[in-house]
Amino acid sequence: MNKTFCILPWIHTHIKPNGDVHLCSRKSIPLGNLNNNSINDIIHSDKMDGIRQDMRDGEFIEGCEKCYHEESLSHASQRLLLNNWFNEYLNNNTILPWKEDSDSSSNDATNDLDWLEIFKDTPITLRWIALHGSNVCNLACRGCYSLLSTKWRKDEGKLGINPHSLQNPDLSWYELNFNDIDVITMYGGEPFYMKQSDQLTTEIKDYSSNKVLQYFTNGSILPKNETLELWKCIKKLILFISIDGYGTDNDYFRYGSKWNDIEKNLTYYVTEGEKYGWDIKISTLINIHNVDRLDVLHNWLIDQGIKQDAVMYNLCIIPQELDIRNLPQEYKDTIIKRYRTINLPQHIKNLVINQLNQEPNISFIAVSAFSKKLDEIRNQINPNTNLSIRFQ
Repeated sequence: MNKTFCILPWIHTHIKPNGDVHLCSRKSIPLGNLNNNSINDIIHSDKMDGIRQDMRDGEFIEGCEKCYHEESLSHASQRLLLNNWFNEYLNNNTILPWKEDSDSSSNDATNDLDWLEIFKDTPITLRWIALHGSNVCNLACRGCYSLLSTKWRKDEGKLGINPHSLQNPDLSWYELNFNDIDVITMYGGEPFYMKQSDQLTTEIKDYSSNKVLQYFTNGSILPKNETLELWKCIKKLILFISIDGYGTDNDYFRYGSKWNDIEKNLTYYVTEGEKYGWDIKISTLINIHNVDRLDVLHNWLIDQGIKQDAVMYNLCIIPQELDIRNLPQEYKDTIIKRYRTINLPQHIKNLVINQLNQEPNISFIAVSAFSKKLDEIRNQINPNTNLSIRFQ
């Protein structure tokens, strides 16, 4: 398979709280907006057809740089993971004309096909929808911003940033037929803090047995009982819990979070997950505040019953002030030396070391200024003294 092909443009779309429609959670350039066009018009637009054709031709797609960057660091990107996850589509001629025995290292399996004709009509159908139902959230995590968290609005104003407004439409506003969709992913805001999660439970309860549901939660609160009961009946639940630090590191980075709540709720999810076959995953954002203590969090998670391959790590690229490549060189060298001996999966150690070896894209002065200003606004003290002493 070529180096830019991704299954998502054929089966998936991702909708932000303001109605912007994207290829995925990572692609920053919107394809359209539901305030102006229907979801059907957007996924069948000339722009989308062009992206699909470019992918078939092996062209690099603007806005997909994070996956390309991770792959350049020899890391399995979201593109590769999702292609593997949906391999039944890739190897099924009714969806994509790929043969299982094709040479996956070349484009030969696709070059002789008229792809635009093949995907002219029904093959481009939404099998998977990802919704940021709202930006209503109970936390203001340092890796977030006001489009995805209302708790960020006040702080952005103090930082001189024009904040996004409250986005809180009813689920019916999206005009989606959930009965025809196989996989539904709910982002936030915080899914279990906003009304759209409850509305989804009501919407699909009568035909939930064939649904795969995914939620991205900060782990600070549990869903309502009606949703918990629904999870016992669906085809599959995949729960991504965002945890970026252990103990006080969590409370600092995920502003508004309480570590005791995270511990209690994670125990609940693991225990109930074993009963009902829930797939519990941890999503951790590698950033300047946790990069030198990831092993502490990782080992604690394993002790709680989380499977090693269920801890998902992502590099923080935006905001740049959290990107580990922008740390001072002497600190990078110290971290790299430590990573050669700490207890972490080798592919994660390789990812971190390779990113630390990248050239900075902003100065550490800018990194320090942003962190100190946010500490001042929030009246916080950075618990990571290895980093904070370098801010002086």
